[in-house]
Amino acid sequence: MSLVKPKISTNTVPPALFAVLLCLLISGCGEAAKPWEQVVAASGTLMLDGQPVQGAELTLFPTASDFPETVRPSATTSAGGSFALGTYGTADGAPAGDYKASVVWFKVVDSGGSMVRGANVLPGRYANPETSGLKVVVNASESTLPPIELKKK
Repeated sequence: MSLVKPKISTNTVPPALFAVLLCLLISGCGEAAKPWEQVVAASGTLMLDGQPVQGAELTLFPTASDFPETVRPSATTSAGGSFALGTYGTADGAPAGDYKASVVWFKVVDSGGSMVRGANVLPGRYANPETSGLKVVVNASESTLPPIELKKK
């Protein structure tokens, strides 16, 4: 009894099919990036009654409901009230979109020889994005935001 070995062609993939498979492999088959996964540089200034605020904490809350709760661009203002938003790292930018904002500003106070965070010195309405009245738009290209103006009263 003799066994017959089937003949296997070394050219089993037609060239056209090979080209299509190669194109798919090179282009990838993943999903497109979600809107919140891409950030653009976004910076601005924060003023209180016309004066720059140093050390205030600004947090943005997306108005789009499809953004995850973990996506909250934020920044701390430096001298001159300037800030650069960061979402996944310090000053890496923010996803393009419309936001409501909250701002708190805790003055550092001396407590028995130790410097500690004091009370929020801004009106309480600014601590909540629903009551602050602050709206921020980050454009799809690099964004220099209009100054954010706060009022003490």
